Amino acid sequence: MNGLDIAIVAGAAMMIQDTLGIILLLAATRNRGWLAGIMDSVQWLVGITTTTISVSAFQGHSMTEKILVVAIVSAANLFGTKLGEVLGNKYVGVGTIHQRVAALENDRIDNKHSQ
Repeated sequence: MNGLDIAIVAGAAMMIQDTLGIILLLAATRNRGWLAGIMDSVQWLVGITTTTISVSAFQGHSMTEKILVVAIVSAANLFGTKLGEVLGNKYVGVGTIHQRVAALENDRIDNKHSQ
């Protein structure tokens, strides 16, 4: 693989890692523990892949290839986070702000009656 191939693979792995991380966060905040655990496990596998590829690129390649890895992985951080937000909001069931406020109010009322 040449430097550009390495940078693209590292960037793709980072984008997946960030996407999974945001979905993990959203799942955890919505009391979806199993989903959060699965995302954490898969994210670790992708993360160790990202680290291995990046470290390998930093150890033995030209400065241009190192800069490519840094630039593409940095962009992947940004876009992976946004993609995680979009997918998480769609599939984890975060809901609208009005739905969340209504759920909090219902919980408050339920807790008041159970005391």
